[in-house]
Amino acid sequence: IEARKYVPVPISEVSLDWWMIPKQEQTVFSMGEKVKQQGPGKVEVLIVAIHNSAVQKYREIVTKAALESTSFFELETFSTIRAVASQEIAPVMVVDMGAASTKLYIVELGVVRTSHVISRGSQEITIALSKSLDLSIEKAEQMKRTIGLSPLPEHKATADTVSLVLDYITAEARRVLLTYEKRYNTTISKVILTGGGVLLPGFFEVMSKNFEAEVVYANPFTKVETPAFLGNVLEKAGPEFAVSIGLALRKLQEFA
Repeated sequence: IEARKYVPVPISEVSLDWWMIPKQEQTVFSMGEKVKQQGPGKVEVLIVAIHNSAVQKYREIVTKAALESTSFFELETFSTIRAVASQEIAPVMVVDMGAASTKLYIVELGVVRTSHVISRGSQEITIALSKSLDLSIEKAEQMKRTIGLSPLPEHKATADTVSLVLDYITAEARRVLLTYEKRYNTTISKVILTGGGVLLPGFFEVMSKNFEAEVVYANPFTKVETPAFLGNVLEKAGPEFAVSIGLALRKLQEFA
């Protein structure tokens, strides 16, 4: 009954799942002191909904590809968080920049407290470069990956175009962060960057300037054993593998 208030389509059209947030995680802490609790008789519940058609599409892909039937489906939100978040006590923000969109999650004590989707991603940068500099999509993609936000004078036109897209994304991310901090009277301790889009040259520096919290790249490979000689390579590639490693970690839990 409550879910109908938040799911913008008929409940019959979605697969619904939920998880009751433990009472000790319903208390928000600020500077080590309890500042807010739920009212008597109330509980917080995390609700997840996905279109039945989307689930069916993936089932058909598995069948037609003659793959072994999966034991579960999971939104990438939870796979990402499992792979990149540690056991921080203070809330953290995860910025997941993909091709078509940028997803923001605020996680506290391992629980997703809020999420937000920005309908712009790294693909938007490629298209903007292609149009403004009259380049092919292939050339624009290459420039995005190699030049990005380069401060060199000869790259000013490229950097200015990239900034137009990033300014909107960083402003939205900052708004979500400040809104959460004000609502719960708390402070975001860390901003974790993940997704292939965050590897854009200069993106880390821009995010560091826009947030007072510590900004770090996601390194999901710290959750698994890896060859020592691959350490530097895997650390750089980490943001692109968060979802796959998060899924693998969940599957391993079934064998524990």
